[in-house]
Amino acid sequence: MSRPWSLSAVLFMSLLMAACAGAPMVVEEVPVPAEPVSPLDGYRAVVAEQGSVVVVNGTNDGQPFSTTGAIGYVSGSPDGSAVVFAKGGSLLAVSGDDGSINVLSEGAENRVYSGAWSRDGARFHFGYYVPAGDAMGAGGIGTWDLAADNVRSVGCSASKVVLAEVPNGSLLVRNEDTIYEVAADGCGTLRSVDARKLHHVSVSPDGGQVAYILRELVYNRSERAYEPDSTLYIEPSSGGDPVKVVGDKYAPRNLSWRPDGSELLFDVGSPDDAAQRAISVYTVADGRSTYLMPPSASTAATHASMSPDGQHVVYLQTADDGSRGWQVKSTGSMFSQSLPMPDAQVTSMYWVDGNAMIMRTQDTSYLVSLAGASPEITDLEAPIVWLWSAGN
Repeated sequence: MSRPWSLSAVLFMSLLMAACAGAPMVVEEVPVPAEPVSPLDGYRAVVAEQGSVVVVNGTNDGQPFSTTGAIGYVSGSPDGSAVVFAKGGSLLAVSGDDGSINVLSEGAENRVYSGAWSRDGARFHFGYYVPAGDAMGAGGIGTWDLAADNVRSVGCSASKVVLAEVPNGSLLVRNEDTIYEVAADGCGTLRSVDARKLHHVSVSPDGGQVAYILRELVYNRSERAYEPDSTLYIEPSSGGDPVKVVGDKYAPRNLSWRPDGSELLFDVGSPDDAAQRAISVYTVADGRSTYLMPPSASTAATHASMSPDGQHVVYLQTADDGSRGWQVKSTGSMFSQSLPMPDAQVTSMYWVDGNAMIMRTQDTSYLVSLAGASPEITDLEAPIVWLWSAGN
């Protein structure tokens, strides 16, 4: 015979059931794994895979353009709105606004391209040729008009390389032996210069000045013999008297312009120690040279490159023991900082804006940011040609 429940037990069970009936059921939530964040989020990127080029804008992928071969020439427009680059035998232009891909020229996979923008970015002039031994084989000169979105031949037959558009609107072009100033329409010759002794010819980004190293034999009266001489000169791109910047005893090398054309960077050696090299800066307006930093007895500084806004100079530093690394010196700082580098060998480096560089390796690319207190590097996890911020 079962024992009857007490009144207190019945009341307790009634209260418990009432409480349970009114309380919501608690279900433990299982967290949903977050989508991995791509290093390209926030950017529109030109990605060059092995057999194609595709523009990725962070959310939508464009249609790939099929082309094989390695990335060659790369150049961003002065206003940053477009980039032109060579991949294999194709010369491609990509708009930063909508990511559209234009084919400017196509040919054999071993075609060599060169180019130069007009100062306002409205035109891009390019040269091309197929190497024929040590000579320039078949090729020509073309111009892409961005507003009209058409490509036309300039009409040159002898020249295959574009150096610059000069301020008067004409073009500087060349072949193996001669530099020509020609009309941008029809390629009529305005003047020509024997370039067989001119080496490392570099035209300022504004097209106003030409720098070169003249290599020739000079007669040494005291030794009564001809000796090799390599002297750095600058002259106006439309002709004029050359100005001697520095002579052979300093062994000038590796010319690089400030983006506005007001200064020329190059490295020089010490007459007393050939291994000791330093970065020198020549100011066109006053014709004076100064050191970027005082020469060091323990390191050599070479291969300087200035950012588009002129705020940073990146250069290669080599120590006495042969170790090498890239350094950056920023405006307002007395000292340089080391650039972080990827583990793999860097095959190319170029500026994408005033505070960022792309480093390419054989398999991927890295973004080097100079916007913060210290340089930072990000693996972009893809072979990148160019980047724009998503808002641009």
